[in-house]
Amino acid sequence: MKRIRALDEETVNKIAAGEVIERPASVVKELVENSIDAGAHKVLIEVRDGGKSFIKVTDDGSGIDPDDLPLAFQKHTTSKISGAQDLETIGTLGFRGEALASIASVSEAVEVRTKTRDALSGSYLRIENGKVAETKEVGSPVGTSIVVWNLFSNVPARRKHLKGREAELVHIIDVITELAIIHYDIAFELFSGSRTHFKSARSNSWDDVLSRIFGLKAVAGMAPLQASGRGWRIEGMIGDAFSLRASSDRIFIFVNGRAVSSRSMAGALREAYRNIIPPGKSPIAVLSLEISPDLVDVNVHPAKREIRLLHENEICSAVTQEAALTLSSYAKSVASERLKPSDQITASEETLAQNALQSTLPLDVEEDTALDQALPEREKRSSLKILGQIKRLYIVAESDQGLVLIDQHAAAERIRFEGLEERYREGVIRQELACPVTIELMASEEIMLSSWKEVLDDIGFEISSFGGRSYSVRSVPALGQRTESAESVHDVLKELFLRGKPGPDSSRRDEVLKLLACRGSIKSGKELTLKEMEQLLHDLQECSNPTTCPHGRPVMVILDQSQLERLFGRR
Repeated sequence: MKRIRALDEETVNKIAAGEVIERPASVVKELVENSIDAGAHKVLIEVRDGGKSFIKVTDDGSGIDPDDLPLAFQKHTTSKISGAQDLETIGTLGFRGEALASIASVSEAVEVRTKTRDALSGSYLRIENGKVAETKEVGSPVGTSIVVWNLFSNVPARRKHLKGREAELVHIIDVITELAIIHYDIAFELFSGSRTHFKSARSNSWDDVLSRIFGLKAVAGMAPLQASGRGWRIEGMIGDAFSLRASSDRIFIFVNGRAVSSRSMAGALREAYRNIIPPGKSPIAVLSLEISPDLVDVNVHPAKREIRLLHENEICSAVTQEAALTLSSYAKSVASERLKPSDQITASEETLAQNALQSTLPLDVEEDTALDQALPEREKRSSLKILGQIKRLYIVAESDQGLVLIDQHAAAERIRFEGLEERYREGVIRQELACPVTIELMASEEIMLSSWKEVLDDIGFEISSFGGRSYSVRSVPALGQRTESAESVHDVLKELFLRGKPGPDSSRRDEVLKLLACRGSIKSGKELTLKEMEQLLHDLQECSNPTTCPHGRPVMVILDQSQLERLFGRR
């Protein structure tokens, strides 16, 4: 084994820089965070070649004292903590004292111009290859301007692995976007040459910056979220069920003003959307957690991207619960607005199809004559002006907003799904059969039954071996009618088994509920009477999330007056 020796300062700095400075975006992040900590109201960021050859960050913050300027670029020097005890109460974005020293050690040159508010003149410092090359007094506005030339010029292995300028610029835009969201009281501008890539104005709320990021239409569908607990508080904005992304890159999470990656918090948020958006889609949201510093460890990762929370389960449960309530409240208000009655037109029951046969309930092979005998009858009907049906699938109606089209299957599916959920929560999901039925399973189905048995038991099925490949079914989910049909039970199981092994946690139960809700809902091609349509819309309005079906598809769409006028060439 070779002898152990101490590394020289230059090598140590470059190793440390590798932990903190991964790419040009890392430099931008560190410099802009220093500007924020300095109390800046406006931050300008200029880059060239994706930040590889030139980065300039200018702010109007408090500036750096002339005597402190050379010290700022030394290892582990900081104005933000004085000892280990301060790590428990960190209130700034930066505190390690590594950023400026690391940036200087892996750049060809760094130039700083700065001036404090009470100074008569500014200060200038130039560092070349990690060494101070020049200091002097200069004229300068209050604040700080830092220029970084040729990042990783003296670390060719790191520079070689940087991506193209467009890709690196995207990373920088992402960093500025995050910082602008949580620090909406600061104006940010990012430009390269004559092109501005991001710009936000100072504001008292998230509205301005979110509209620039998500667009006005998406922001109009966002609703506020709040939750609090022991030593913590969350505020945020969450999008509706129609502003979706294919990935979770538009869920922004902040802890004490710092953008973080938190799978648990993001997962808790997505849990609230589980039965109202399509699988594989992700909502848009901003969550800002303010938490007592002694309840969070931000010193887990060199880039401070990952954190540890002391009350993580409590916080995540609150996020799911409050997000679900917010989504429910917002969906109800949207549905109420869309289903607001219009006085301009009336519909007569004689103009609509009547006496049509009703579709079957789940697990039942006989025809039924009611939409759902299991649900309580409501005398109050929807006051929406119903005009009729299209293709025996869509209900056509008029509201104050315009022409409303309701997917009768999706609406019934949402109603039935929430009814099943309520029965499950109240512990009345199980219904014993008057006479047990026997089903025959194939070998592959027997294997799948063992995988799903725990879920099926929980949801109300009681299925036990009867010898060979025969199984006795003694109870089924309570769906308003008792069934003695082995075929209908087997059909449900076969469809469930086609989905593979059950997923984790409560999503397994929801798979069964969605299947039962879908199978028993009104199908396409089913004629409805006026009273049936009115009952369906009234029941829909009573749902927690009446705008989408359990699979995330829209229940209703609306064509407002301007859209209708454009269709007919009036605009």
